[in-house]
Amino acid sequence: MELSGKKISVLGLGERTGPAVINFLQEKGAKVFVSEASTSSPFQGHLSGVEIEFGGHSEKVFKEKDLIIVSPGVPADIPILKKASLAGVPIWSEVELAFRFSQARFIAVTGTNGKSTVASLLGRYLRNLGKKVVVAGNIGVPLISKVTDLEKDDLVVAEVSSFQLELTEKFQPEIAVILNVAPDHLNRHKNMENYFQAKKKIYQNQGEKHFLVLNYDNPWTREIEKEKTKPTKIWYSLEKEVRGFCLKDDVLFSTFQNQPLVNKKDILVPGKHNISNVLVATGISALLGVGQRDLIRETRSFKGLPHTMELIGEIHGVRFINDSKGTNPEATVSAIKGLKGPKILISGGQDRGLDLTGLAQAVVNENIKALIITGENQWKIYEAVKSLGYTEIFTVENLQKAVTLAWGKAGKGDWVVFSPGAASWDQYRDFAERGNLFRKLVGELEGGE
Repeated sequence: MELSGKKISVLGLGERTGPAVINFLQEKGAKVFVSEASTSSPFQGHLSGVEIEFGGHSEKVFKEKDLIIVSPGVPADIPILKKASLAGVPIWSEVELAFRFSQARFIAVTGTNGKSTVASLLGRYLRNLGKKVVVAGNIGVPLISKVTDLEKDDLVVAEVSSFQLELTEKFQPEIAVILNVAPDHLNRHKNMENYFQAKKKIYQNQGEKHFLVLNYDNPWTREIEKEKTKPTKIWYSLEKEVRGFCLKDDVLFSTFQNQPLVNKKDILVPGKHNISNVLVATGISALLGVGQRDLIRETRSFKGLPHTMELIGEIHGVRFINDSKGTNPEATVSAIKGLKGPKILISGGQDRGLDLTGLAQAVVNENIKALIITGENQWKIYEAVKSLGYTEIFTVENLQKAVTLAWGKAGKGDWVVFSPGAASWDQYRDFAERGNLFRKLVGELEGGE
């Protein structure tokens, strides 16, 4: 599509995606209209040559417009978008826009948990091919700001969320990856089936020469085994030998190429889920030509991502883990299952109506000395865990009190694990702000001991 002179609406300004899309569209000569539901934005003073409406979405969004680009924070089913669709105006996500204006080869990664870790690992491994590699998308860097100037042989590792996939039409990655599906974002998707269908859009346009990489150990992704798909399915599993990538004794192995990848002892980040993350990332990288020596070196040097099972310190033998990016119950279950020894768990956050049964069972079964809860959903967690007979539960007003209480209850050899199992938006701008506060509070403990 030629954008010069076209009238294009950007729905949702946000902090990253909206400004990046506006900048791209203006560079291409489009006339941009921005519609933002909130009453103001810190970016409004930085935009020139753009008409903006605040406080809601009028029919200007689609009247006499050639295209609408929707930011990921805006639900795809709001009334103004339904009207726009009936009026025949094309509606794209930023991912769709970036794909259409990039020549590069795309590897797209989605899933409820682990997306950022796998995307980051793929970036590390694939740079050993001597090609230009860009890691962007839901990981915090808008695709549209990084991929439009790439060449045909360059590689894009795109972390894509269900929100970004909803409004794709022609998005066609060479390799599509669905890591797992578990209850999350149901306040937006309404039910698990809608959420799953959004994830599955990652491979809707793939052809016979493409690959679809799926987690055999996740019941939702395993359902795709029953489907006839155009791309070649490659499975990965820690539990079973599959046609793809699996664990043989202590070696991560590609049965697809009949070659070892890395040894389990090469993985320094804690947790069984991280073995799974390394397995899928090394398998895909080997498929694309990365050698075993490079895989081993990069795996050994990977220390994890900030706010994702991040070991931030040890005080008198007590180790502190920052897992602020654990924004749903299943992520927290993985976190505590992956650590051996006694643990004190700090959880709680925004109430999105997610099922807490699995989290409660893990608290009972995974050597949790004490559960300390804060945030909007603290009483729901309290009731779920108490109903199973667990009694070492403490509710507190804020994270500072949670950290102080955890330190008072911890002993040498214990883990203090901050894994909220919930979104951060009840009290914080995002998971990073929440994780940085935890890191600061632990630092103050160390400084005041």
